[in-house]
Amino acid sequence: MVQFNDPRNMSVKSTITFAGAGLCVNQGTATSNEVDVCGDGELCIGVTADESSRDAAGTLETSGATVSVYPLGGVLMVQSEASQTWDYGLIVYVGAAGQVIDSNDHTSKILGIYVGEGGAEHTNCDAGTLIPVATHGAALS
Repeated sequence: MVQFNDPRNMSVKSTITFAGAGLCVNQGTATSNEVDVCGDGELCIGVTADESSRDAAGTLETSGATVSVYPLGGVLMVQSEASQTWDYGLIVYVGAAGQVIDSNDHTSKILGIYVGEGGAEHTNCDAGTLIPVATHGAALS
């Protein structure tokens, strides 16, 4: 039985790869039913559960690839861009390269609310640090 929080397999736009869990994805093209890496100013539709598929040699596929994606709506672990500071209740925005940022640059879309711990260990995070985000408040337009 499929549960709400189970990841969904999605086709990946050609030439695109996802190199790990916690990256924001968007609808690459409506007509091809493929996902792309979410960028600044784009709507996030889900977060990767892991990296995209690999070929027999172990290389990330760039054609015909798939990726498992958690739909938005709960608390998801999402990759932070470098040098971000996270405090409980802070609004989280989609930044570049599928990662999230801690402030709006007037084009970034809201992904949700940071629900992790604050403090010194959450100041100036390294790129790729996974942070908990309540995604129920994600931007829809």
